[in-house]
Amino acid sequence: MLVVAAAREELGELPGEVVGVGTVVAGVRAMRLLLGLRPTAVVMVGTAGAYAGGPAIGAAIAATRVGLSPGVAAMGLGYVPRPPDAVECDPDLLDRIAVPRASVLTTGAITTDATLASRLADGWPVEHLEAFGVAYACQQLGIPFVAVLGISNKVGPDAHAQWLTHRDAAQEAARRAVRPLLAEAFGAAGS
Repeated sequence: MLVVAAAREELGELPGEVVGVGTVVAGVRAMRLLLGLRPTAVVMVGTAGAYAGGPAIGAAIAATRVGLSPGVAAMGLGYVPRPPDAVECDPDLLDRIAVPRASVLTTGAITTDATLASRLADGWPVEHLEAFGVAYACQQLGIPFVAVLGISNKVGPDAHAQWLTHRDAAQEAARRAVRPLLAEAFGAAGS
């Protein structure tokens, strides 16, 4: 089992690899790791933002599915021909993580506009920048994937200030949620 995060700080003391910030960077680095290490499963940890009505700051969630949305399409300013389908997270991994579940939308940038946030939120309670890139790489290779994210902010104009205030607690919430899964996997001969 391989644990990945966008930044080293998100891993904390967990053994794992950094995939970098942003969908493309994370997806490419994840693919290189997957091809080199051939893990039995991938667990992504990190921080995320909650859209209006989504999880509370400080909560941890496990992603049920991960989608991708360029903001220009959500605003009606462009379109994406043949957009990729959302990636479903592995049900077995989900059953082994004891936190609430939520759908996660990956965007190209942290959403700070309230109007855009309300349009993106339709069916997506959580926003994260890297999850789709990693989930898609796993899907292409048939490797089970799940993301466990700590909510550090509400999506919108105050997102960055809230992330600075709550990121440490959100990172720890995500790590705490995956520790039992990792203990089970590595204690039983995980890879």
